[in-house]
Amino acid sequence: MGKSFVASSLALALARKGAARGRRVMAVDLDVGGSNLNLFFGEPWPRAELTDFLEGRAPWLSAVAQPTRLDNLRYVAGGFDLVTAPDPLRQRKLELVQALVGLDADVVVLDLPAGSAPATLDFFFLGDHKIVVTTPDTAAFHDAYGFLKGYLLRRLLTEFRDRPEPMGLMLDFFRGPGAEQDRSITALVRSLREEMPEVWPEVVGILQDDAPRLVLNRVRDRRERGWLERFRVVVQKNLSLYCPVLGWIPEDRRVARALRDGRPFLLEHPRHRIARRFDAWSDRLAERG
Repeated sequence: MGKSFVASSLALALARKGAARGRRVMAVDLDVGGSNLNLFFGEPWPRAELTDFLEGRAPWLSAVAQPTRLDNLRYVAGGFDLVTAPDPLRQRKLELVQALVGLDADVVVLDLPAGSAPATLDFFFLGDHKIVVTTPDTAAFHDAYGFLKGYLLRRLLTEFRDRPEPMGLMLDFFRGPGAEQDRSITALVRSLREEMPEVWPEVVGILQDDAPRLVLNRVRDRRERGWLERFRVVVQKNLSLYCPVLGWIPEDRRVARALRDGRPFLLEHPRHRIARRFDAWSDRLAERG
């Protein structure tokens, strides 16, 4: 769906914009089975991978960081074969979180694996800015909706896990009797607002202030552009999640050509409208810190 292209392009844009100020950017690929972030940096053969850290062959995460063509941008490649552990991100989650927080960088961009595994959602929580990338087709929107639903549920359960009353309300909401009962996320949010007004400000913070941004990739025409706003409205109606739209990226064969030739698109076409779009997005994200 283009998440690695978006992650790499934001990292490149942030590094270019921050070069004069000495801002250090690190991009980390957390996919240990189908990593490809390195390819978008034009680096097909990284000398070390995230799995070297996860399996104990590297003592710290920065030891597996690789250089790029920009002096102030480095990256951590994910992995190209599944490691022996069934869920390595989950098994070493706390250690990896501490390693990410301790990276010698001013900005860290995470490229997460596909899917809604609990560990993936937990790393998604870490971001000061959260971005969901989708494409204008039914299956992609279905997957993006499922991810957002999983994100919101896990976020609410994590937020109130040490508080028995709201936690009990949420668990009872899904376990309660009655097949006719509305068990939608919107109904759960309504129950929290009506029955526990004391926690409502925290819920609003999750639903609005910290909601993920949406990006639509590989857009071919104006009609497809409008699908993103309609998707945002569906998410707001059914999940009560107010996701702002970061923007859209047009379909362009030069993106695939740059990847094939091992050249980062933003460096190969710095004046292209896609490059200018990422420059603008990097400014907006940097403004909000």
